Amino acid sequence: MQRPNAKKRQKITVAAARLFATRPFHEVRLDDLAAAAHVGKGTLYIYFRSKEDLYCSLIHDGMARVIEQIKQVVASDFPPPEAVEKVVARLVRFAFGHPYLYELLRAIDPVKHHESLAQLRRQLTSSIEQVFRRGAERRIWRDPHPDLTAVFIPGLVRSAVLYGPKELGEKAVTDQILRLLRHGLLKENSR
Repeated sequence: MQRPNAKKRQKITVAAARLFATRPFHEVRLDDLAAAAHVGKGTLYIYFRSKEDLYCSLIHDGMARVIEQIKQVVASDFPPPEAVEKVVARLVRFAFGHPYLYELLRAIDPVKHHESLAQLRRQLTSSIEQVFRRGAERRIWRDPHPDLTAVFIPGLVRSAVLYGPKELGEKAVTDQILRLLRHGLLKENSR
């Protein structure tokens, strides 16, 4: 009996990420996944219970990595404005480095169907919320709903990666999100 191997699992997940990012979930067959990873179909079942399990595992692993990066910022003692810059920059850098994850999330929202993924999303927004709450408590900015702001930030990044102009790079996206956060769209006297 074949035993799990970390390198083989990674080979499968890399191939699966490419397939799922370029084809709709329902069009990707386990045979396709096995062929793309250069493994037997039975080998897939050593690592994953089903195609959905593999798909959700890709999203889970990616989200866990980005959450760890955000938690490092939150745990530091950066002033809130600098912490926001670092959070946005890390989210954007991660998105540009792993665009397939955003394609996967666009195709289907498994977070609604899997509690472990929903829990990761809550961890992400909770970590981001802490930064905005800290800034509001120190009266650096006014934010009556840091919990809502924390939901917006990953959404801005996701929208930019999926639907934004493709010629914009990581720095331009980061700068635009930070500009919106710092200054908004309307001048204070135009309301």
